[in-house]
Amino acid sequence: MAQQMLNLVFFSFLFLTTMTLTRGLSKKCFVTVVPTTPLVTFLERVQETALDTFGEKNFDAKLYVDSSLKLNLSKTEKAFDGLPRSGENGTVSVKDLKEFIATYFDDAEDDLLYYDPVDFVPEPEGFLPKVKNPEVRAWALEVHALWKNLSRKVSDGVREQPELHTLLPLPEAMVVPGSRFIEVYYWDSYWVIRGLLASKMYETAKAMVTNLIFLVDTYGYVLNGSRAYYTNRSQPPLLSAMVYEIYNRTCDVELVRKALPALLKEHAFWNSEIHKVTIQDAQGCNHNLSRYYAMWNKPRPESSAKACSCLWLSY
Repeated sequence: MAQQMLNLVFFSFLFLTTMTLTRGLSKKCFVTVVPTTPLVTFLERVQETALDTFGEKNFDAKLYVDSSLKLNLSKTEKAFDGLPRSGENGTVSVKDLKEFIATYFDDAEDDLLYYDPVDFVPEPEGFLPKVKNPEVRAWALEVHALWKNLSRKVSDGVREQPELHTLLPLPEAMVVPGSRFIEVYYWDSYWVIRGLLASKMYETAKAMVTNLIFLVDTYGYVLNGSRAYYTNRSQPPLLSAMVYEIYNRTCDVELVRKALPALLKEHAFWNSEIHKVTIQDAQGCNHNLSRYYAMWNKPRPESSAKACSCLWLSY
């Protein structure tokens, strides 16, 4: 109880300090980054062509904007523009498009390497002490073992040639959601960290936070996910909650010190002009809210082709 009170006092002080320091910052107008780069723009073209060629059945639009190039963009785009096309829509044949993709693209999963987390042990000491039922405990340990399956690190290729990849070069190892979502996502990371702490994987939890701090340092806020096409979107701002959860378990003051500038910057972002909304209640009191808003009037790149297809069908 005493430790919990100390934690509460510490974070109350941190919160008050943060609010004081951000009064000046919050008036700044943050310019949201447009979620496109020359590579993303090109991959959306490939995505649209693939939908026309392969059809909607089992089509995954995200697969194309996640792909990385084997050669530079100029050569790849020239080869794409040179593909034979037929019909009014300029459709590329299945054979030609498959050969083009195999020649010029690497699989998206090649950008991330499996990583063996240094703090993983098959059955951590003190793991879920209240769980006594043998069957439930065995199941919990099976879930715990999934951390090894979901742990990744960014490949050297992404760091050395970032212009060939939409994956962002996060500095630390990470845990990904899994399935088709092979990159880090913001609010998923909160629940991942809660699980890592239950599994006593404190270093991996801290690495997750370090990656999110990297995104704040680079973009001014935590992106929706660690892809170039997510740079105009975020998710519920849970970074401070993640830092608190880790501190509550580890009392790592250095992590809090490292995170504080990022927390200040993120708070300022959510209180900037495009996100801040003031409402007035029945008593005439004003309340400030933050809204999710992207300065973007087009479909999301990871689902652009299907969204545009639906729009055309509606006419």
